[in-house]
Amino acid sequence: MKKQILMTAIAGLACLAACTQLEREAENNAHLRDIRFLALQRVNTKSPVDGTVFPDGYDLKVSAYRNLGAHAGDNDQAGTYFTGVTFSKSGTLWKEAKYWPLDGTLDFLAYASAGLKDPDKGIVPTASWGEGGNVARKVVLTVPDNSTKFDDILYGASNEQTYIANGNPLALNHAETVVCFAARANVAYDATNNKGVTIDRISVNDAWYGGKLTISNPAAGKGTGTLSAAWSELSNQKTHVAARVYGGAACAAQEAELSAFHLTTTAATFNDKHFGDAYVILPPQQATSFTITYTLHNGKDGNNTPLNNQMQYLYTCSGNWEQGTKNLYTIDITLNEITITPSVVNWTPGTPVAVQI
Repeated sequence: MKKQILMTAIAGLACLAACTQLEREAENNAHLRDIRFLALQRVNTKSPVDGTVFPDGYDLKVSAYRNLGAHAGDNDQAGTYFTGVTFSKSGTLWKEAKYWPLDGTLDFLAYASAGLKDPDKGIVPTASWGEGGNVARKVVLTVPDNSTKFDDILYGASNEQTYIANGNPLALNHAETVVCFAARANVAYDATNNKGVTIDRISVNDAWYGGKLTISNPAAGKGTGTLSAAWSELSNQKTHVAARVYGGAACAAQEAELSAFHLTTTAATFNDKHFGDAYVILPPQQATSFTITYTLHNGKDGNNTPLNNQMQYLYTCSGNWEQGTKNLYTIDITLNEITITPSVVNWTPGTPVAVQI
């Protein structure tokens, strides 16, 4: 028994001499403090979330790099702290049983999409972390086809951070772009007399839905530079129906998934000339074109048979669909003509509001 006690004491002295601070910390639960994030959205978008607070339905993938402080032990080293860990919401914060070191600071690089929590609801990119041995400096995401997910990739970084009791704020930006259609008509559909207009679908032609996204955080490791995200190797080019629809103001109300954009004016919608709104979420790219397929209801013939004429209108867009923008095309349609008015809303970073949810 005395020999066993002596060996235990010797092992303890050896650990004091050689263990890293994280290992020593793990032996003293009184010093364990959770790494946790208060995840904020910096950019006001509809792709697909809105407001200043990160939504419940998303997980974070986070990598951390440790910077040594003035009181680091002789055997402590700067370097990777953890790589690609999933932080999920717990209460009002995102956390995952990871703990702060006793000394030094951490750099964080993070991304999120709805698919990390539920692959059926969002994108599931694959990630390659790191640059120059620093996992918080860069992540390259291979992004699959987004045409059925209607999800956006959010990204953010937080450098030289120490423990904050209420959670470290992590401001998130949007990596993609939204192409949104607000269709309106000046005539209400009259089913009895077969008069009015029906929009059957709006298809975005030959757009890219996937690619590689490189997120760079040059300030990690006590460097300098600004967080950025850039797309390359765009893939999955296709013509695709804008298949999510909003009611109310353009891209600003509750969404419901549709297999196609098929909306008919009614007396209710005629008052504000509003069909509804459809959108697609894309990597930033050169603007392409879209096709409106619609039906003119031109009354009935002598046998009371409806006279319907399905039409198509091709609109060629100009410029680029830039990252962090909503590209809105307002479509005014009558029995005689279609007028399309393009506009762009820039989503620029604002001051995060630390509201806990």
